Amino acid sequence: MQDLAGKTVLITGAAGTVGTACAQVFLDKGARLVLTDRVAPSSDLTANPNVHFQPADVTDGAAVEAAYHATLGRFGPIDAAVLAAGVEGPVALVEEITEVDFDRVIAVNVKGCLFWMQACLRDMKPRGAGSIVALSSISGVVGSASLGAYTLSKHAVIGLVRAAALEAGGHGVRVNALCPGPIDSDMMRRLDKALSDRDPQRARGQADAARALPLQRYVSAQEVARMAAFLCSDDSGSCHGGTYMVDGGFTAR
Repeated sequence: MQDLAGKTVLITGAAGTVGTACAQVFLDKGARLVLTDRVAPSSDLTANPNVHFQPADVTDGAAVEAAYHATLGRFGPIDAAVLAAGVEGPVALVEEITEVDFDRVIAVNVKGCLFWMQACLRDMKPRGAGSIVALSSISGVVGSASLGAYTLSKHAVIGLVRAAALEAGGHGVRVNALCPGPIDSDMMRRLDKALSDRDPQRARGQADAARALPLQRYVSAQEVARMAAFLCSDDSGSCHGGTYMVDGGFTAR
């Protein structure tokens, strides 16, 4: 199941928690990887002969296009892409969000997704094959108080995925959104503290928001990566234009 042997997979945000987990899971499934981020992932990954690292800033459209084409000489055409680059943005009420903070979140989470998706589609559609998985969030389908900029950006990612799916399906290219819940990570611990400081009754007054999820635990980055691997594999051949939750039951409420 979910055999990726012989496939070349692009992963953006590769130095982050989810990007690194995706790289590890995809390597285990036999894929060759093109990793990209502003900083290099761990040497444990980049030293692997089946991994190529290409630095790029997702907010620079020209740099993204150049980076995409620079990768083609290493392993050939990209068969699938996981667009995992993202930032959480400020913890602030809507009326407190500064223009600088807002622009940064949109630049990374929305424009960065758009630029890499454009590069993939320009290459995949003429070839008649490919799978693109864009990381949204539970905040892409429900509201998140004090995370207005992030929530807006992740809703936008889902809208972009749906539009691209309608356009790309006839060319044999699949496009889907993956929506993780709170992930067990240092970033989530920081958010837990900042959000609970603002609202002591958040997550029913529990400092660890994982206890408020139906599964009573955080989502692991590896669980998100395994879902991404499924969506990139031939096993998900009819999954297209979808929004796939890995959220411990959060959105079942």
